[in-house]
Amino acid sequence: MKVVFACSFGSGRANFRLAEAAERIVTKEETKCVIIAQWEVARELEKQNIPILHVVEPNTSGAYLDTIDVWNEAKICLALYDAVEIIIVAQPFIHGIYIERMIEKDGYQVCHKYDREIGRIGFDSESQQWWTRGPLRMILYVLLSVCGLEKYFR
Repeated sequence: MKVVFACSFGSGRANFRLAEAAERIVTKEETKCVIIAQWEVARELEKQNIPILHVVEPNTSGAYLDTIDVWNEAKICLALYDAVEIIIVAQPFIHGIYIERMIEKDGYQVCHKYDREIGRIGFDSESQQWWTRGPLRMILYVLLSVCGLEKYFR
C-alpha cells in the first residue's frame, strides 16, 4: 500500500496547491493509496470530499507544530500497516528534501513516481510563518535550523 504524506507549507494558498497535488496523485495511483495530511492541507482535501486516513491536528497547547512532530504522529499511524511506500506531497524547495531524508532515515521507502505531479507550490507573502514567505527567507530559516536557533525565531 502507498501512503500520500502531505505536509502543509505556511498558512495560505500553498496548502490549497498541496491539496490539489495530493488529489491528483491519489486519482492517478492504480494501487490502494491513502492520505495522511497535516491539518491545513487536510481541510482543503475535505472540501473536495477526498477521504483521509489520518489528519495531524494542531497542538491543543497552541505550540508550533513542526514537520518532525507531523512525521512522528504519521509514523504511529503507519505502524498499523506492513509494507508502506510513502509519496511525499510538500513544498519541493528544501521542505520536500528535508522530509524525504527524515522518512528514509526511519527506514521507509519513498516513491518518486509522482514528483512532477506536485508542481509549483510557491511561497505566500502573507503567511503567518515568515520563513514560508519567500525562498531567501526559507534559506535563512534552514541556516538557523542547522545552528539549532530556529525555535527562537518562530
